[in-house]
Amino acid sequence: MNAIIQLTDAKEALVKAAEKLIAERGLDAVSDREIARAAGQKNNSAVQYHFGDRAGLINAILDYRMIPLNQKRHEMLDEILSGDEAPTTRDLVKVLVIPYMEHLKASREESSYTSLISQLFQRGNQQIVAMDTARSSSLVRMTEAFEAVLPELSIKELYARLTFMGSMVIHTVARWDQQCRLDPQTWTPEHLGEQSQFLIEFIAGGMDQDALPGVV
Repeated sequence: MNAIIQLTDAKEALVKAAEKLIAERGLDAVSDREIARAAGQKNNSAVQYHFGDRAGLINAILDYRMIPLNQKRHEMLDEILSGDEAPTTRDLVKVLVIPYMEHLKASREESSYTSLISQLFQRGNQQIVAMDTARSSSLVRMTEAFEAVLPELSIKELYARLTFMGSMVIHTVARWDQQCRLDPQTWTPEHLGEQSQFLIEFIAGGMDQDALPGVV
């Protein structure tokens, strides 16, 4: 399956301009007119013309960035789940973290969409947490794999830990994205890789910890 999302030149310019401005100033501080200008569009109503409204633009950004990452996670899951040995918690955490890290390494000057995801998460926006979609269907497989790897956890505690893990990864990666843009001399690809390994080990340790007393 080809996970690359094809957009017209105008739509792609609007998507990239929007995510950059939103990362720098916030969802509510950027107008559609400013996005159109930053994208080099002479029509100040370009967002409405190409996407219908702001929600349509946000959805286009999420599709453009998240569908390829979702496909990458499926590929990683195919590899680790087809092996002779059962996956570890660390293996599964890597499936969540590594595609974000690779994306940041490959598009340091281009993409700031993780900040948008972080902002949407803070608002409880359901556009990004729906599981069985082209953006995040791999998370369904990850959840099932975690259930098999951590059978000692109750469903309640497992889902609580998965929720904490997802929130931590989203907000941490958004901070990395900001730091890569603000301080590129420090936040080199090598430093980013090192930080991602720290995050993987930290989360894997939390997921593997014995069930807390009294939690069912």
